[in-house]
Amino acid sequence: MSGGSSWLATAARGTEPVLARELGALGAADVRPTEGGVAFRGPAELGRRANLWLRSANHVLLRLAGFPVASADDLYAGAYDVRWEDLLTPRTTFAVAAQGRAPGVRHSGYAALRVKDAAADRMRERRGARPDVDPRDPDVRIVLLLDGRAGTLFLDSSGVSLHRRGWRRRATEAPLRETLAAAIVLWSGWDRRRPLCDPLCGSGTIAIEAALWAAERAPGRGRAFGFQRWPSFGEAEARAWRALLEEADERAAAAGRAARPPIRASDRDPEAAAATELHAAAAGVGGLVRVATADARRFAPPETSGMVVCNPPYGERLAPGRGALDALYRALARALRPAGWVTIVLSGNPGLARAFRRRPDARLPLRNGALPCELLRWDPRRG
Repeated sequence: MSGGSSWLATAARGTEPVLARELGALGAADVRPTEGGVAFRGPAELGRRANLWLRSANHVLLRLAGFPVASADDLYAGAYDVRWEDLLTPRTTFAVAAQGRAPGVRHSGYAALRVKDAAADRMRERRGARPDVDPRDPDVRIVLLLDGRAGTLFLDSSGVSLHRRGWRRRATEAPLRETLAAAIVLWSGWDRRRPLCDPLCGSGTIAIEAALWAAERAPGRGRAFGFQRWPSFGEAEARAWRALLEEADERAAAAGRAARPPIRASDRDPEAAAATELHAAAAGVGGLVRVATADARRFAPPETSGMVVCNPPYGERLAPGRGALDALYRALARALRPAGWVTIVLSGNPGLARAFRRRPDARLPLRNGALPCELLRWDPRRG
């Protein structure tokens, strides 16, 4: 087995292969996709690098311990065996989140409570005081994952979800998560040289994530992470972290001297187009994303070839009903496949795929939040 610690990077279900490729590119060892994430091994430096550079991950979790769970008492016993005195101090605030089920454990809140009690009791015994719980903004976030008769404890090195890049300024209806948008772009096959267009851009997430990737900008450069508040994060770790940030800045500066592909984002809603401009500027890619107010049903890119990547409406919030949705899909299917262009669509409605009247060349089932969706790809070179 390779050296270093065991980690788990979580992601939207279905995008695990994309995340696995990202981790391999970062130098992770023993990369192994699981349901909803990718396990890997590596040193603490790799964990910090993963938080800074992974585009499709939601959290990067450091594995602490695993134990069998036959009853709720096993949760307490397994958690109590962890050397919390090496991970917390009496002044450290912490919180516990739990997911999944096990025998005798049907409620995640109860599972989290048992782990919290075990950690606090051990700290009182070994350090003479129980640390405080802060469910809103803790210094240390503990995660319990239950899978049948097994429980695994992790520290969340990310803190708040990695989709919170720090650039979103304006709330829009049902925005696509940044990490999922990045996974879509990474899966698409875009080479970062051809033009890329999103004619249904909403708040601009797909175009902005594409621009960040094209510009070699670290997606986590504008935010803080959970590991920075761990008691183990001392001056040596802070110096190593600053070196990683400097490396990221140098990489972006070098990429900034290269030619950029056109990245276009448009929406029929002027407020959506304005939000995209605002967000692109906040993300540092305002000069890379060309924004316009335009109807996707009349999409006509100026270039002769490129890639369309978009997330059309699924229909849940369209008042006119099924007939209007079908008509919209037929119009989009005609417009979103200009000659010479590869088309990538995130579809949450089977009617959209039918409207294209051609079997996709590739598809990837995934989840957009709780919604089952598919990524669909049509390539004119294959048909």
